[in-house]
Amino acid sequence: MRTKKKRFLLIIVMFIGLLGCEEKIDPFFAPPDDLEGTIYETLEARGNFTNYLKCLDRTSYAAGLQKSGSWTVFAPDDEAFEAFLKENGYSSVDELPWKRATDIVKFSIILDAYNTTTLTYYKSQWYAGSAFRRYTQLVDSIIDVDSKDYPNFQDWTDRTYKLAPRGSQVLSQSYFIQEYFDSQTLNPEDYEFLFPGESYSGSMRVADANVTEENVITENGLIFILDKVVEPRENLYQNLVSEENTGSYTIFKNMIDRFGSFSFKELVDNPVTGQQDSIFQLSFLTGITSNYPAYNPNSETYPALKNNVDRTYANAVGLFAPTDQALTEYLSGNSLLGRYYDSYDDMPLDVVGIVINMNFIMDFWDMCPGHYGSLFNIGFELLEMSESNVVDQKWCSNGMFVGIDKVFTPTTFATCLGPLVLDANYSIMNKMIEDLGIDNSLTGSGIDITVVGLKNDQIVDMPDPNSPYRRVTVVGYNEDLSVIYLSVTGDPTAANNRIYPDPTATTVSSTDVTYVNTTLKSIVLNQIIDEPVDRSEDNFYQTRSGEFVKVTNNGSSFAGGGDIAAGTASNLVEDIETTNGHFLVMDGPVIRPTRYTYGALTDNPDEFSKFLEVLDGADAKVAISGFSSDYLIGFLDLRKSYTLLAPNNAAVQQAITDGVIPDPASLSSMEPVEKATAVLSLQKFAKKHFIQQAIPTDGSTTGSFSSLFVDKIIDYVPVYKEFTVYNDHATMSLEIMDTEGTTLLAKTGGKVNILSKMVVIHEIDSYLK
Repeated sequence: MRTKKKRFLLIIVMFIGLLGCEEKIDPFFAPPDDLEGTIYETLEARGNFTNYLKCLDRTSYAAGLQKSGSWTVFAPDDEAFEAFLKENGYSSVDELPWKRATDIVKFSIILDAYNTTTLTYYKSQWYAGSAFRRYTQLVDSIIDVDSKDYPNFQDWTDRTYKLAPRGSQVLSQSYFIQEYFDSQTLNPEDYEFLFPGESYSGSMRVADANVTEENVITENGLIFILDKVVEPRENLYQNLVSEENTGSYTIFKNMIDRFGSFSFKELVDNPVTGQQDSIFQLSFLTGITSNYPAYNPNSETYPALKNNVDRTYANAVGLFAPTDQALTEYLSGNSLLGRYYDSYDDMPLDVVGIVINMNFIMDFWDMCPGHYGSLFNIGFELLEMSESNVVDQKWCSNGMFVGIDKVFTPTTFATCLGPLVLDANYSIMNKMIEDLGIDNSLTGSGIDITVVGLKNDQIVDMPDPNSPYRRVTVVGYNEDLSVIYLSVTGDPTAANNRIYPDPTATTVSSTDVTYVNTTLKSIVLNQIIDEPVDRSEDNFYQTRSGEFVKVTNNGSSFAGGGDIAAGTASNLVEDIETTNGHFLVMDGPVIRPTRYTYGALTDNPDEFSKFLEVLDGADAKVAISGFSSDYLIGFLDLRKSYTLLAPNNAAVQQAITDGVIPDPASLSSMEPVEKATAVLSLQKFAKKHFIQQAIPTDGSTTGSFSSLFVDKIIDYVPVYKEFTVYNDHATMSLEIMDTEGTTLLAKTGGKVNILSKMVVIHEIDSYLK
């Protein structure tokens, strides 16, 4: 009972105490005395934002700006609105269409409160001067589009699409504050180029509007007062397809459209029909390494050009657009493109990609004339540009658009890779070079290479470089060359003589595709010479395959090992001089050797029958399954190239007479131990004559070279026997000396430069010791 009374008295005391207390607020947390209220109340109290507030009242944002939240608002005053209404033919703001009015409002509002300092902070970071944009509250409305308006899109379908114009991406607002200028080394002239007719004196601008009052603090955010109504801007792609630019940049737009398509985005409930609508967006193939556009010109976010962080706050891209007239005159004039094509519509997709990527710029400020002279595109190619080439300029929602009256020529086109890229007849060779990853090495400056062109229709009945018996022919391919069909003949297993991959199969065999590509890559590597060809004299040149080509007849005939054996050659049709070498148009391919070293020696029994006995006795001969007319040599790694200094019959007989090696014919009568010793002796003898370097009689390959014979082992490391080779191209001969180059050991004989698979064979008149 006592406890209950105590509790009752305590409650009475507390109640009386509360009645007698006045509300006390810590001055530290009290709002400033000069606050005019919320954003809405502040604008209303000032009395000169009636037009903006009428537009705001037509949106759901009015309630938020009246009560709470954290916002930044770029608000045009009544004077700015009246100028806008007059310019657009409206007598009052009430005549302004609902969508246009609400878009203006949404585009003026940024979530969270920022002042002139924090507006330049990068996203979630404290670096002043690193940002010039923030996302607004505006997202484009869904529209209906007719696919007929996009005839160049991929997988074109005649229908109407409900389209999210910018992929339902939020639009960002751009503002220009001195700290950003200082950070990016921008200057007032750059701003004046972005917005013709405007000037920049150091005070804040929002797009092309002056900020007449900055950092107006309210209870729920900040206001920046503008002297102009800032409307949402088209992005780079929308600007290209706009009515005002029809007929100005149509060709360039159509080229970009070839990479475009309608892609499904999402299902959305339609409140009118009660059904779900399929919403699509414009998608573009992108990726400069694939010769697609470097970025999507319809995207509102900054592409991942510098890193994978969203850099939309800090950066915007640029796009040069050649006019229709410039592109037409370029193609009809004395241009590399005009050599191969009469129309941009006829160009393969990868050629179109290279052409348009010349115009894609990483940072918008590089589009300004003050940066010309050191202007690089997205592929880091220096562009020759002057202000006189500018015919149009416009700041867009995602970057800077500049129309120009010139066409940039891609560096690639002027190099040895150019004819491969530009001429569709070389598309397979070009594809294999790309897949090998050596395309960049064919476009470098300061080099001098020779490319022996190989057209698609010239890959006919060619030896398979990786087989002793197969012959291959290209019989078809799909448009992007992801599948190339190769007909195989000559295989001893009948079932293997077919088309790879099987064109009748429901799925493409990855194993078959790998075989085809591996074969074609090996063939293509035999067409590239990493040095200039001196056409004034006959000589041998090594290709990237490791094999050699013999050039004769004043540089007009090219013959590989297979050609020489058959007595044929590929003849020069045209020599195209490029910036980094020569591209040779030929009437046929260069055929690699079809015989292995053993088979090539067998074809010359008068000189090498005794050395063949050495190889037989040394157990060096390795049988090839299903093929009896040639053999591998077991100690050769044919991923490398060699020289065989093959002792002729007399020289081998002299080695037998001198007791250096046993007579291979006597092995069958030897006891096992004696025979094993004899076989080892023959192996050592054979290996001394294989040099770990391909040496034709070209006059330039000379010096000390290691053989395959291990002379000694030091600290578990083999040391190979070396010989010095003197190379005399005038006499087409070699002299082989000891390591010191003082004692002549042998000279080449009558048979030199016999080209077998990865081995150059020369007859020598003595044996090597």
